[in-house]
Amino acid sequence: MGKIINLERFIKNKTLREWAEALLFAAIVAFIFRTWAWAPYRVPTGSMIHTIEIGDHIFVNKHAYGFVVPLTDTKLLISPVQKGDIIVFPYPEDPSIDFIKRAIAVGGDQVKLEGENVWVNGVLDQSPSLFFDDSLLGLPMEREFTVPQGKVWVMGDNRRNSRDSRYWGFVDETTVAGRGQIIYWSHHSDKSLLEGYRLERIGKFLE
Repeated sequence: MGKIINLERFIKNKTLREWAEALLFAAIVAFIFRTWAWAPYRVPTGSMIHTIEIGDHIFVNKHAYGFVVPLTDTKLLISPVQKGDIIVFPYPEDPSIDFIKRAIAVGGDQVKLEGENVWVNGVLDQSPSLFFDDSLLGLPMEREFTVPQGKVWVMGDNRRNSRDSRYWGFVDETTVAGRGQIIYWSHHSDKSLLEGYRLERIGKFLE
């Protein structure tokens, strides 16, 4: 048989056209969502073990706290960083590098440090996410201070192996790039491309 389908006539079918329009709309929304709302990151270091493992790939919500006004460098904050949030920000000593840490204290909070222990407003941080690896960095001296408004004090969950606010001070809230949201892929960095996948970590929300 020499049957042939006229695609132009076929597309004019109302049901099919509506279906195609819906798919196109969904594709546009997905593109905008991926381009403007979320950013993918790979974590190559262990300062957030075991919340985030080396080789985890995560999505970061770029608009969790605000957004940059188009065609300007002005950032409008719509929600403050909360204690416990996992945030991404430019490394203060080299802004070309992005860091990911946990917000331990925010503006107005009283912080007391004693080695790897932290008290915020008189309460010892005993988060179940904390992990103590063999120390690679010398811990700073004991100290107490108040976090200035508009600033965030951050630390890695792997307290003994994290270069964080204990070494270079506060993070300016306006520089925060977003909040770590979910692990979308994970691969052990010491394994080959054909092995080392950690499928059990995929879809895990960061908290």
